[in-house]
Amino acid sequence: MEYCDMLEIATMLPCSADRTLFVAGFAMSNYALTFGRIAKPFNPLLGETFEYVHHDKRYCALSEQVEHHPPISACWVEGKNYVYHADTNIKSKFNSGSLTVVPTGVCHVELKLPLAFLDHDDKKNAGAACQLPHINEAEGYFTEHYTWNKLTTNVNGIMIANFWIEHVGDLDVLNHHSGDCTKITFMQLGWTGHNKFKVTGEALDHQGNKVYDIAGDWTSKLMAHPVDATGSATQEAETIKCPSHMDDTVSADDAVKYAASNSIQVPCTPFVLWKINDCQTKNNTYNLTTYTMSLNDKPAELVPYLCPNDSCFHPNQHAMETGEYELADTEKSWLKNKQQVTCCCCEQGELKA
Repeated sequence: MEYCDMLEIATMLPCSADRTLFVAGFAMSNYALTFGRIAKPFNPLLGETFEYVHHDKRYCALSEQVEHHPPISACWVEGKNYVYHADTNIKSKFNSGSLTVVPTGVCHVELKLPLAFLDHDDKKNAGAACQLPHINEAEGYFTEHYTWNKLTTNVNGIMIANFWIEHVGDLDVLNHHSGDCTKITFMQLGWTGHNKFKVTGEALDHQGNKVYDIAGDWTSKLMAHPVDATGSATQEAETIKCPSHMDDTVSADDAVKYAASNSIQVPCTPFVLWKINDCQTKNNTYNLTTYTMSLNDKPAELVPYLCPNDSCFHPNQHAMETGEYELADTEKSWLKNKQQVTCCCCEQGELKA
């Protein structure tokens, strides 16, 4: 959710094709956070949760490990004018020097949009992909639903101990209300070394007409080029930013009213769809961004309100963060054995309430 601004921008765009483009940019941004992070992540315990509330952006998030074999996790994020939820089931296989990770599951985004946006686009020829939006007349908004599947990830260089991550495949973001679709293709590295980290794509409106070409790489920046672009080729690309006043809205009603009266028009010239945030902690062990490093913060005044199975209480994770690696390994083994015994007792009906 580091780039949740893209969802807030999407809620301020009257054109459905533009909204789908920015939701696709948000979907792609999730992969940027994996760059340089080749260490094996912590395995959450069955029933382990994670809660996070961002006071500035006014969203709350909840994740839980809902199954252990196979490992399945689910998350739900709720902002003022959007909802994001997903589930992940990881399957992996080893292929001649590389590890292929294939996640299954579908990601969903639901945007709350001003009713005035309903009449902006001509949907007469949208076809069978259209579905009726959920309309809330009382609060003056309708809900638009988007989905996409996750990409395959390759961990390369295992045999030569020079690890690097590569995401490959098509990220297809579909707007179920309008039928608009944005496809972003993560290109696979060729034998000549070309295409490393490169992405290309296109955004189509509900009639199948190309609206934007997309190009860039998933580690730094993504550009969108309108097919009918105007202006000089040397003109500096514009970056669309979410108005700071959007952060001042405290409810869905306030956010929808603000979006209705302060809608954003996408420029007719090439613009920056997404750009990675500056990393102020480039030399940390796991190449974590400043935002990521803040997620496990556990202020004393917050502890009484957290679930006892929240991941911030994970003892081996805390030991790893403080550089106590031997203690982290000991705690990991203890937790693993305890979970195996508990699961066995549960399966045999021996676990007492």
